[in-house]
Amino acid sequence: MLLPLCGSSVSALAFVLGVSEKDYANFAKGTVPARLAGRILLRVQAHGEAYYINPVDMKMNYMGRPADAFALMRKFGLGITNANLRQIGVGEIK
Repeated sequence: MLLPLCGSSVSALAFVLGVSEKDYANFAKGTVPARLAGRILLRVQAHGEAYYINPVDMKMNYMGRPADAFALMRKFGLGITNANLRQIGVGEIK
């Protein structure tokens, strides 16, 4: 399951895309399309390997174990101020 890998919520799934091995081979050569910047690519045919596409340099960063994924989030995360966090409404899931 993907959620333990990225340690995030269901809303994070909007940033995860499955990728074919043919496309992955092209991306690994350094030809990642700009539309994938900031997304996570999931190689379903390769045991679910996940790669984060850094929007700054368009390089694929292997997420590996959960600890690796958290390290990438700490490294590339932009963060949020408490004031901005308070602006997000609190809802209830029924």
